[in-house]
Amino acid sequence: MIIVLLLPIITHAQPLSESVPNDRAVIINFDDGRKSQFTYAKQILDKYGFKATFYIVCNYIENKPGYMNWDEVKQLYEDGYDIGSHGMNHKDPTTLSNTELKFEIANSKKCLEDHGIDVTSFAYPFNKGSNDKKIVEVVSRYYDFGRTASDPLAFLHCDGNLRQTDCSTYAKDGKLNYAHKYSIWGWSHDFSRKTNSYGDDAIFDKFVEVVNSQSDYNHDGSIDAIPIIIYHRTGDTDPLAVDYNTGLNLFEKEMKYLYDHNFQVITMRDLDYEEKSNYMYIKQFAGENNSGMIAGID
Repeated sequence: MIIVLLLPIITHAQPLSESVPNDRAVIINFDDGRKSQFTYAKQILDKYGFKATFYIVCNYIENKPGYMNWDEVKQLYEDGYDIGSHGMNHKDPTTLSNTELKFEIANSKKCLEDHGIDVTSFAYPFNKGSNDKKIVEVVSRYYDFGRTASDPLAFLHCDGNLRQTDCSTYAKDGKLNYAHKYSIWGWSHDFSRKTNSYGDDAIFDKFVEVVNSQSDYNHDGSIDAIPIIIYHRTGDTDPLAVDYNTGLNLFEKEMKYLYDHNFQVITMRDLDYEEKSNYMYIKQFAGENNSGMIAGID
């Protein structure tokens, strides 16, 4: 007689924020709404007690092979994941007319809201438009934040570029500032892999470098810089996308690294904005234990 032993899946709860150094945080993003993100990545995130922000292209859902259906998107939301907008059709916003811009940016929020999902942030398709005043003005009408991808670190005071001292969207002359809350920077894991021809070991080393780069700026419980890691494909089997895909073993290795090294993993919804100082900050890190030091709150 053959006896089959069914071993339980071991899950790990993320350490409580009280036991995590408040100057070590990471935001995880997934763009486009691919089915593999729900089928595979979510299981690994759940295992470690992490949450992430999923940026959804509305007209891809249930209309394009390889992408989620609405039940899956809503399941993410009901399970405590953050859902953001990535446009109606993932079109380059710099090529669109005013009418098309409003459709892509505003209607994509309404599309998600019509499915019972509250949306606070927008991710620019192709990472284009965050430096275009016309596009930013539309995004700012409908969202609290906009995310692009041009740097490993997002500076919550917008001062990391040495051009600014706060996150004001516009300069005194009315021109768009270089950095602001509608141009939050992220690091595209898959794009970095593709452009640098990284293998798994090399991209893991780069991942470790990126998530630890905040240590140069965050000290004594005060946090000013946070890495936002952007994934697209996780565990996809399409042979044509092998250089733009994060395998499941690698993804789990990266999540385990964050867990083992006590990074607090948060979402874009955990960001807030202080109008008086024009600083962004992380909501749960702005309590009494931080002596009001986080992101300039006083």
